[in-house]
Amino acid sequence: MEVVEEILASVGVEDVEEMAVNENYTIEVDGYEDSTIEKIAENQVSVAHHYVQRGDLMCDPEIVFRVEDGDWTPVEYTQHPHTHQHDSTGLDITDFVDRWSENLRKQGFVAAAGDSTEADS
Repeated sequence: MEVVEEILASVGVEDVEEMAVNENYTIEVDGYEDSTIEKIAENQVSVAHHYVQRGDLMCDPEIVFRVEDGDWTPVEYTQHPHTHQHDSTGLDITDFVDRWSENLRKQGFVAAAGDSTEADS
């Protein structure tokens, strides 16, 4: 997911493989839910917008990608409260991922990551 790689590069991460498991970065843009990128396993990265509802952390959405040899394959998709899909071989959600990537750029998350000196890690 090129836009996520750009965001990570803006906070000093040139390759997902150099991230430690549980290392994460949260980017804030006024008017939008925060976007968090977290390495959740050796070859898996979660990209999500989060919000809190009645004390519970909700995803709108979260996509978990398997990252191997520079290829980002979506393997899990969650959008609370009703949607959860998982397929370890890959999900066919290319159109959604492309649209979300475009939205992240248009909404200013790439620019905010470049401006941020307070990204969580």
